[in-house]
Amino acid sequence: HTDTTMDIRTVRSIMRYSSMPGTSRHHWGTELDLNSTKLEYWRTSEGVRAYKWLSKNASKYGYYQPYNANKERTGYAEEKWHWSYRPIADIYLAAYTQLISEKDIEGFYGSYLVDSLNIISSHVLGVAQ
Repeated sequence: HTDTTMDIRTVRSIMRYSSMPGTSRHHWGTELDLNSTKLEYWRTSEGVRAYKWLSKNASKYGYYQPYNANKERTGYAEEKWHWSYRPIADIYLAAYTQLISEKDIEGFYGSYLVDSLNIISSHVLGVAQ
């Protein structure tokens, strides 16, 4: 690991929208990516309409946007396409915090940065409430 500073910048850039192995909520089966994961789509009239509908109605069906635009939230950038089924996701998040620690996230290039970047607290726990 000759250039840790460059590695940190690279990991932070990647983790704007992508997770490290062992940290993705999608593995829980509670997460959905809807319509498009391309930012451009959500700027189109169709994307704006879809997002307005989701924002107004998703909670009626148990869903919420974990990576919203709330500036108090940490971790990933806003993902208008990513919606979480709260009744189960909240249970899994609580279990994750009890069962998984930084030492469990290993075995891939960049895993040596998990502790220094506080990946669990900043990204796994950095969801909207």
